[in-house]
Amino acid sequence: MKRPPALWPLIFSLVFLALGGIYGGIALLADPTGGLLQLTDVLPLLPVSDYILPGLFLLIVMGLAPLILSYGLLARPNWIWAEALSGYHWAWLGTLGLGVTLAIWLIVQGLLIGFRWPIQYITAADGLLIIVLASVPGMRRFYAK
Repeated sequence: MKRPPALWPLIFSLVFLALGGIYGGIALLADPTGGLLQLTDVLPLLPVSDYILPGLFLLIVMGLAPLILSYGLLARPNWIWAEALSGYHWAWLGTLGLGVTLAIWLIVQGLLIGFRWPIQYITAADGLLIIVLASVPGMRRFYAK
């Protein structure tokens, strides 16, 4: 079966998210005060004492996971243990889950600190695009088991 046209824009959106997650995660882990990203004034608004946990979340969930999912969407490796709960390929289901996780992350972020920076809007648009592209009927059929 031929790859659906929505796959390449989806891969682009995932890699874009990954680059931001890796950059932000490393910057927050390198300077847990948020100084590298000029976020020191935001820290008192958060329920954490430093940016280590948010940095790990960004690096792993928003940085590395989209790269793994991109690989899975392109190569479609058959990992039976990862597909036991669904009738869909693990990378497709994980991509939808990542889009929802990103939406929740941004909602919580908005509630805690507001939407102050353009990158928040760009990331929100990227998250919406990930969910929409993954939900296209051709994508669902392509990754159905």
